[in-house]
Amino acid sequence: MKRATIQWVIIASVIALLGVVVNQFFWVKKNVEVQRNLIDIQEQNLRIEREKFESVVVLALINVRDELVSLNKGASEIYLDPVKQINPAYYVVSFYEPVNPSLLEPLLIKEFEEQNINEPFEYGVYDCFTDSIIFDKFVDLGRKIIRDQKGTTLEEKWEHDGYYFGIYFPNKAYADQAPSSEVSYSLLISTSIIILVISVLAYAINVILKQKRLSEVKTDFINNMTHELKTPISTIALSSDFLTKSKSETPLEKIHHYAQIIKTENKRLENQVERVLQLAKFDKEKIELKISNIDLKKLISEIVDVFELTIKNRKGQISFSSQVESAIISADRLHITNVLYNLLDNANKYTEETPFIEINLSEKNNGILTEVKDNGKGLSNEDSDQVFEKFYRVSTGNVHNVKGFGLGLFYVKSIVEAHSGKVGVESSLGNGSTFWFWLPNK
Repeated sequence: MKRATIQWVIIASVIALLGVVVNQFFWVKKNVEVQRNLIDIQEQNLRIEREKFESVVVLALINVRDELVSLNKGASEIYLDPVKQINPAYYVVSFYEPVNPSLLEPLLIKEFEEQNINEPFEYGVYDCFTDSIIFDKFVDLGRKIIRDQKGTTLEEKWEHDGYYFGIYFPNKAYADQAPSSEVSYSLLISTSIIILVISVLAYAINVILKQKRLSEVKTDFINNMTHELKTPISTIALSSDFLTKSKSETPLEKIHHYAQIIKTENKRLENQVERVLQLAKFDKEKIELKISNIDLKKLISEIVDVFELTIKNRKGQISFSSQVESAIISADRLHITNVLYNLLDNANKYTEETPFIEINLSEKNNGILTEVKDNGKGLSNEDSDQVFEKFYRVSTGNVHNVKGFGLGLFYVKSIVEAHSGKVGVESSLGNGSTFWFWLPNK
């Protein structure tokens, strides 16, 4: 897929996501408005029902009091505003004459039934002088339940005339609460859907970009491999043409020279193909290691002695220092040797000026830490994160002065991790790089 196509796919996806977000926003906004209007209507209906219920209760209690007063031969005065509403569920009726419960209860039931009041209620008689309840009873008109809480006998004598009675409707204590949780539920669900869509789209875009990057890396690998293989093939072809066209008088030394070129280039070609095939096996099967005890300090010294000639040819320097007396590890000697050669080769190749390479050996976390520091051009943060990936090569624009397949550091990482070790790099552009790997002690 072309880069432009991927960009258009991403742009279209973002636009579609924005459309979903905007649609969800207006849907949530509309839903909130509808829910608020519904709650307002419910609250208004509850308020109307409450006011209607309260007015009916007050009327019924006034009628009960008036009948009590008319039945009491000693009472001739009717008080104004005899009923006081303490809260939506509790009413107090002023009545200063003795109150007979056997008379009060039938009057309450009668008036409530006439006014279509079917709510359960409790009524009680209070003594103003002692400020205490002297009679309490629960009545459920709908279920025909009557339960005494604190009662008296009909023969009980009332000692004075300072009394009043109260009515309590337990079901009306929380009747004013309107449902409001539906708005938050709708908002929560819509927000969750938006987050899910964003997460899925972000993941899809990330996968597309990774696949595109992998495609570019593989294309770059094929181009590099083609270039690397064409060079020895061309050299072998030219040498072969010379030998096939040579005459009997051609000097033997010249024939031997071209035969040696063919042999050398053939070996080079064989090594390159074998390297690719060996790394391809890493994806399919576990790396087979031939473990033995290795003195890493001694091995590095030997490699430095061999590599020193290459560095001196560029008028550079390579140094090795160790903070450990003994660096015995259990590892595959061949693979660890290749790891070190890869790191030193990279330090040399990616240093454009005179190379100065430092190798340091130290103990860390029950293991041996090996660091290879160079004065090369360094790596960006993006390159540092991806430099150990298979086929990855640091972009150099149109300049291809450093040959390779992008497999060396992948090989290093694979071998180190196969030894239960760790590998990494510390670098910044223009300040060189320090590649390190850690292997556990023997």
